[in-house]
Amino acid sequence: MPHEPMFGLRTQALNGEAVPMTHPWSNDRVIGLVGPKGSGKTFLLNALLGTDPEDLERLVDEDRSDEPTVGVVTWRETDIALMDNLDQEALLHAADALIFVIASCDGVDAETAELWQRCAEEEIPRFVVITKLDDERADMDETVAVLRRLFSDGPELIRLTMPVLDDDEELAGFIDLATTQIWNWTTPELSIIESDPEHVGLIAEAREDLISDVAMISEDDKLTNALMLGMQPSIDALMSALEEASINGDAQLIVGHGLRENDVTVGTEFILDLIVDALPDPSLRLCPVVSSPDGTAQLPIDADPQSPLVAEVIHADADALSLVRIYSGQLSEQVMADGNLIITIDDETAMTSNLVWIVTEEPLINFMTLSSPDFPLIIQNINV
Repeated sequence: MPHEPMFGLRTQALNGEAVPMTHPWSNDRVIGLVGPKGSGKTFLLNALLGTDPEDLERLVDEDRSDEPTVGVVTWRETDIALMDNLDQEALLHAADALIFVIASCDGVDAETAELWQRCAEEEIPRFVVITKLDDERADMDETVAVLRRLFSDGPELIRLTMPVLDDDEELAGFIDLATTQIWNWTTPELSIIESDPEHVGLIAEAREDLISDVAMISEDDKLTNALMLGMQPSIDALMSALEEASINGDAQLIVGHGLRENDVTVGTEFILDLIVDALPDPSLRLCPVVSSPDGTAQLPIDADPQSPLVAEVIHADADALSLVRIYSGQLSEQVMADGNLIITIDDETAMTSNLVWIVTEEPLINFMTLSSPDFPLIIQNINV
């Protein structure tokens, strides 16, 4: 049986079928957006959430907001919670993965470079979106080169898309370097078409780089054998190796994003597919190390709603509204905070099954542990 393609819309284009996941939390993703001020995080978040196109132009000018934002989009039966402008530590604790948002025309600041280094050290899943590729100053090739120099520590950075311009030199879509297909946003609905010989020639060098990078880190015999024989690997073998490298954390992918004059975002669907398919299943995420209130070590907690409750306050407002990440178990009307204080939850709004806004009688504090009064626990260390 041939390998199933990694990406959902690619699956349709290549006549494959996605393999469903069965764990209760497998269909949830909690994703944090990080990057320099003005990099396009707010714009990208709203594009991914499906914000009305007429509002997207306004968001270009409002991208320097510091207000915490959490939104949810359902893509291919997967609930994706997207978080922006939360405390960096909160994102590192709560997110299953991070999207580094880098504007092609603005570069990378020191704080973002340091965060990438920390993610490399702690093996936090992530990929890069290069934004503002509709800007006349944009140069994706140069931005990729800069990122490879700055983010040289850790897994290989692998570029997956190349911009395509229309006859008016406006951003029209992207070429998928793995499949050579063109994702075209010039039509009323996204279309995926085969590249013509001219486009294949234009991407030849970039595609060779991708194949070489994947082969260097891959354990796929079909791919390495094809290269040793001087043959082009099949799309099936290349995508299988690319999928394995991305999910295992051996490679970090780079893709692009931009806006057309008719308020159509270019690259949004591709990024949503990456979130669903090219990141590790969040049910495999390690739970925090916990102890009892007296410091006695406890057995590891499974990331499962049927396990004892272990949750953490990742953003607390003064008005007693708090965002909580559930690592195991389920919230109830009364929970134990930090192993010594009973808290009553007056209301809750689920973003996903394991990311919830709650309203309590008294304001909570960032990074409080919430557990069951019958089985009080305290988080000792976060394995992100």
